[in-house]
Amino acid sequence: VYQKGIEDHLSTAQYNRDEHQNAVVQDIADNWLTLSQDSKFHAILATNSIPEAITYYRLLKAKHPQLKITTLFDPHISDDDSGGGTDPALKTAGLVEILTDYNAMYGQKFDLGTHANFKTDLAARLAHKKPYQRIETEPSKQLDLLIVVNQMLTGFDSKWVNTLYLDKLLEYENIIQAFSRTNRLAGPDKPFGTIRY
Repeated sequence: VYQKGIEDHLSTAQYNRDEHQNAVVQDIADNWLTLSQDSKFHAILATNSIPEAITYYRLLKAKHPQLKITTLFDPHISDDDSGGGTDPALKTAGLVEILTDYNAMYGQKFDLGTHANFKTDLAARLAHKKPYQRIETEPSKQLDLLIVVNQMLTGFDSKWVNTLYLDKLLEYENIIQAFSRTNRLAGPDKPFGTIRY
């Protein structure tokens, strides 16, 4: 039987404020070199909604342009399922911005019609799989941080993902699966993953 605790009676409104999001962005930047081992490993930031993912993307891009970041969410998700009733114009503008930046950063040509290929490319880049098998020797081609809502939190495995930042509430099997994104060991450099909640 579930026993209610103090957390059930406290408001979570403080997590939707600019101050909170700016603090998360600053924490990522302040600890990046240590947690990524000087950008050797990658990280995932999980957010509550598509608008929040876009906000974090824009904040990180503006405040810490040295980080190579992108964002992944389902472009076909209905507004009811996207978390917070996403405005279609906001989502489309965000997707276009994200794809344009990714193309410029890595010399690609993805657009809204080839979003599935974009997802495949960034997954291969994060996992160091073909055509990115030796990407660790080419830092300019690596991706530092992937911002997601739900995608890539289950079923994606890469020993190169070292840190999971969670700015959302997960429960039961979802939290176990999300935490497991960081548990693929990589020799003495990565004896465990890191969770920043």
